[in-house]
Amino acid sequence: MSFLENYQSGNLVLPTALLFHYKDIFKSSDEFLVWQFFYLQNTTRLDDLAPSQIATAMDKTVAEVNRLISNLTAQGLLDMKTIELGGEIEVIFDASPVLAKLDALLEEDSDTLAPAEEGNSLKDLVEDFERELGRMLSPFELEDLQKTLTEDKAEPDLVRAALREAVFNGKTNWNYINAILRNWRREGITTLRQVEERRQEREEAKSPKVSVSDDFLSAMNLWSDQ
Repeated sequence: MSFLENYQSGNLVLPTALLFHYKDIFKSSDEFLVWQFFYLQNTTRLDDLAPSQIATAMDKTVAEVNRLISNLTAQGLLDMKTIELGGEIEVIFDASPVLAKLDALLEEDSDTLAPAEEGNSLKDLVEDFERELGRMLSPFELEDLQKTLTEDKAEPDLVRAALREAVFNGKTNWNYINAILRNWRREGITTLRQVEERRQEREEAKSPKVSVSDDFLSAMNLWSDQ
């Protein structure tokens, strides 16, 4: 489900991805901040939000805020609609176009990161996750998964191994999988081979060790002489 679809379905949390990509969408931090006021209005049903209130909160003039609002509407980041209520014209701003742009931006990044011809692509990894978990990944999970590959430089096969371990333990959520990957990084495990070696060591350590007394060995020697 995309960020826009999450928003439309009632998930009103400001996406974390927007904080890391706002420079790719907004021309200035002031525009981003002004947009957030209208996002707040949309998601909390705040009726009265005048440019003067935003200006006071941002320590700017009303003219500066109006100019920022005009910039946002001109760039298609705010939709401005007018409706008539009780004979009066009311202006309503819709902040959701930014979420649509964020979805498109992340999809573009995903396509750039994972060309179709690569076996260990992000697309293939997402398909593995959704097949194992039995559901679609949320936009937040997709973002974290992408960061795991690009920023943490985790091998896709290593991520798959963490997924398999989580499924084996009945913990089918991204937080648990991410915790496994963090623990492996702390232990210096960065490859699938190291995971297999550690698993083998763990199984060997669990194998019961039977101690044999000297008397038993002596008895065995007596039988062997006959």
